[in-house]
Amino acid sequence: MYPILLSIGPFHFYSYGLCMAVALGFSIYLFARDAGTYIAPRVKLNYQQGFQKAFDLGVYVIVCSLLGARIFYVIENHTEFGNGRWLDAFKIWQGGLVFYGGLFGAIAVAWYWFRVEKWPMSYCFDLVAPYILLGHAIGRVGCFLNGCCYGNVADPHQGIFDWGHGWVFKGAEDPLPHLPTQLWELVGDLALFFLLLWIRRWTLRTPWLTISLYGLTYGLLRYVIEIWRLDRSVHFLVTFRSASQATSAVLIVLSLGAVLWTLLNNRSKKPSLS
Repeated sequence: MYPILLSIGPFHFYSYGLCMAVALGFSIYLFARDAGTYIAPRVKLNYQQGFQKAFDLGVYVIVCSLLGARIFYVIENHTEFGNGRWLDAFKIWQGGLVFYGGLFGAIAVAWYWFRVEKWPMSYCFDLVAPYILLGHAIGRVGCFLNGCCYGNVADPHQGIFDWGHGWVFKGAEDPLPHLPTQLWELVGDLALFFLLLWIRRWTLRTPWLTISLYGLTYGLLRYVIEIWRLDRSVHFLVTFRSASQATSAVLIVLSLGAVLWTLLNNRSKKPSLS
């Protein structure tokens, strides 16, 4: 693949880092635009003030998401940083970020920020839900170019899941072709992004529904992809292939419960026709 796009002397420009920057920047910009249009009037701000405040939040989101993603990765793959290699834990530009860690870090700081600024909590999370998927899709391009997060060794008898007998990733532990699970998730994330963006015009009427649907649909997508994704760690809690698959299972259950709760709660608030 192409982990380094350009080198100027001792300086290297990594494809993974570029994709992460584009993913975070573009997603934050889209949310800031929505914040200026839809949230600002609710908190007595003009468009520019709402737009700028959302960008201020974006700075905290970038820091906390990267920190959370790296901490999750280091904990899950702690054996990689033994034998005096602990400084490698800070080299995030070389890859090694776990999405769920970044997601939880971003949600935590956003929740605190919305509360302090007195922005409508559920409405903000429902607005941003599709953009999480878009940013994740762009980030998976970086995973593919970096040659990480690939799948198991491709089997010519796997049919459509083979995708041309797989890809040979330079960072793999063998010269065999592996399934491009990064591209599978890229396609899935984009499909879910367009789906949530399309139905958001209706789901925004029910607080917490859009973000709950995000958790449910992405959790299902990630759970399935983890079946074919290569994971060097031992099975997590015996039942799951990885910590990410176990996290996906928990996310599915919690999100399904949240979807049912929001729908039932919203229905109970409607006036009776009798």
